[in-house]
Amino acid sequence: MRAVPQAGSRFRIRCMIYSATTEYAIRALAHMATLDTGERVLARDLAAATSIPRQFLGKILHRLARLGLLNSAKGRGGGFRFNKDPTELSVADVVAAVEGGDLSKVCVLGLDECNDSQPCPMHDQWVSFRTALMERVYAMTVADLGRNLKAKRALIPATEPVTEPEA
Repeated sequence: MRAVPQAGSRFRIRCMIYSATTEYAIRALAHMATLDTGERVLARDLAAATSIPRQFLGKILHRLARLGLLNSAKGRGGGFRFNKDPTELSVADVVAAVEGGDLSKVCVLGLDECNDSQPCPMHDQWVSFRTALMERVYAMTVADLGRNLKAKRALIPATEPVTEPEA
């Protein structure tokens, strides 16, 4: 992992597996999966809810719409929603759409030739990690991510106490 500056904090640890675009796409789709079926969400509202830079998220959402993962509509009542049921959209589908390829064959060090006959220094560790990733994470659907996100949010205590209205 690498540390990169983030607004509001000194450093943020970035994942080394995916690009920022893929991380943001997964985060945005997970949030969308917590919404009611068919509900549209505006890019600005999604950006605020997920702490993703608005302009960057807009580009990601339009790309996902062009690729057929999302449906977009302009004007009153517009926004983004899933093009198909999130239970039918795997994390692997999202990663492949955004990254544009099969990450199961990519070298963790970025070498063009990395396989059992020409391994990179991390090849053996990466192969076992990649297998676990494919079996566990990529097998999840976006709906699974949404359910997990909802459950985790329910565990977080409210930051402001609820007060009764004065009678």
